[in-house]
Amino acid sequence: MRTKQILMMMVCCFILFSCKKDKDNSPACGISMDGIAGSYKVTKIQYKAPDSDDVLDFMEFMDECQKDDITTLYSNGKYKLDDGGLVCEPDETDEGFWVIKDQTILSDGRINGTIENYNCKTLVYYMKDVLVDGDKMTFTAERQ
Repeated sequence: MRTKQILMMMVCCFILFSCKKDKDNSPACGISMDGIAGSYKVTKIQYKAPDSDDVLDFMEFMDECQKDDITTLYSNGKYKLDDGGLVCEPDETDEGFWVIKDQTILSDGRINGTIENYNCKTLVYYMKDVLVDGDKMTFTAERQ
């Protein structure tokens, strides 16, 4: 159960890091609420355990109905997770609040992580100590 909650939190985080449909060189395309606002789909989740060189594809552990979810981050601090496409049972559509502080996305529990890279089309962020102390889970979300 905890693994499913962690995966859902990760999916939400990926979706949070979307840009509006501005040009890449637009000032609105930075790491800010306005710059990241948009719709995202998590396309990759990588997990690295402490004291290991192996990186696991964590998407393999997700239900198929979670892999097509879209998270929309609104510049007013709200977000919506849309359990569209293949709908999970029960439906995992959710809403909440998010904010950016420094290089970190924080939310009411669904979207959290440190931004590693953002180019207004792809958002890469990570969380540490997710399953055990010293581990790292990295999410890649693509703007939709």
